[in-house]
Amino acid sequence: MKKFIVPFMVIAVAGLITALLYFTRPSPELRPPEERVAQVITVPARAEDMVFTVASQGTVEPRTQTTLVAEVSGLVLSVSDKFVVGGFFEEGEVLLTLDDADYQVSVQQSRANLLTAQSQLVQETAQAEQAVRQWESAGRNRADAPPLALRTPFLEEARARVLFAEADVARAERQLERTRIRAPYDGLIREKMVDVGQFIGTGTQVARTFAVDFAEVRLPLTDRDIAYLELPRPGDASRTAGRNTDNANDPTNEDGLYSTTDQWGNPRGTPVTLRATVGGRPYEWQGSIVRTEGVIDTDTRVYYAIAQVEDPYGLDRTGNHPVLSIGSFVNATLQGITARNVITVPHTAVRNGDEVMVMDSDQRLRQRKVSILRTDAENIYIDGGITDGEQIIVSPVPVPIEGMRVTPANGPANGPANEPANAPTQTGASQ
Repeated sequence: MKKFIVPFMVIAVAGLITALLYFTRPSPELRPPEERVAQVITVPARAEDMVFTVASQGTVEPRTQTTLVAEVSGLVLSVSDKFVVGGFFEEGEVLLTLDDADYQVSVQQSRANLLTAQSQLVQETAQAEQAVRQWESAGRNRADAPPLALRTPFLEEARARVLFAEADVARAERQLERTRIRAPYDGLIREKMVDVGQFIGTGTQVARTFAVDFAEVRLPLTDRDIAYLELPRPGDASRTAGRNTDNANDPTNEDGLYSTTDQWGNPRGTPVTLRATVGGRPYEWQGSIVRTEGVIDTDTRVYYAIAQVEDPYGLDRTGNHPVLSIGSFVNATLQGITARNVITVPHTAVRNGDEVMVMDSDQRLRQRKVSILRTDAENIYIDGGITDGEQIIVSPVPVPIEGMRVTPANGPANGPANEPANAPTQTGASQ
């Protein structure tokens, strides 16, 4: 019997002890749930005016180029020392001289014919005057005289022969002058086609030349590029149009387009900086956009703007600056519009295409819809949705919740959202 009583007693005592411990346990401390705090990196937004730039590229070409053609035929007797490929020449300078013997003879013959015609005119004038006197000496009215009686037709014929002879002299002298082929402008020989001893006919090409007063570069621009530039309207180099960010809402300024002229009404060409490597060293040349082509390339869907550089060969200036040779390939940076109150942020600050997270004064996360003006490879440029001085979160937040508490991991942020950035560059049609 004792075998059965002892186990039950052990179990009963254990139960009593368990119940005693349960009912005498201390009450748990009630604490509110712990709030999630995310560490973030922030930078203060800094609104500033910004000049945008657009990148493009092209090949340097002359503004004016000409194929010189012989206007008369003849044997080439001599050429100028500058009549070589790459030779510079001045306007009016004789480049080639043709044999002019036959043209000298033609001039002499024309002058002789002129003297003959003038002599005949003198004779006819005297005879006409004699005829008038005879008619009037007979007591007849001169107004009633027939033209033949006064020798009027013969006098007019003599005058016509003089005019014809004078024109023939002018033609012969002009042909004689054309035996000296002269430079039409200050320029450079690009291709030489004839030389001493060669007989050339009328219309023979003798050289290809180009002027050295200006060089031009044809720059391709995308539709996105031209939104940030002030360019001349097609066919009109004196008036330019662009996006007016200063006064786009002005009702007198339709569609935000305006003429970029100074206070005196003179056109302000878009500045362009051309860059190329010469002799292993980088150099720059300054120019401006002077016109745009009024067509779009059907293959590449790009526009073309023409940049012009004055005195590319440096003939009118001193110094050791290298020449901008025709045919050089250059990279171009076009100065664009000035945008007001632009905030620059890195790509990591923007979510879902147009959302930015900011930390408010209570260190709470706030999500904002922003207006993006432009993007490039490094930054995004915002012109609405954020105010100057707000703390922009630039680090990723795995599960952002509106109003959640955040703490800046970098301490009080002092650096601007747009750490000193050069003017943003939009790559041109090459992208």
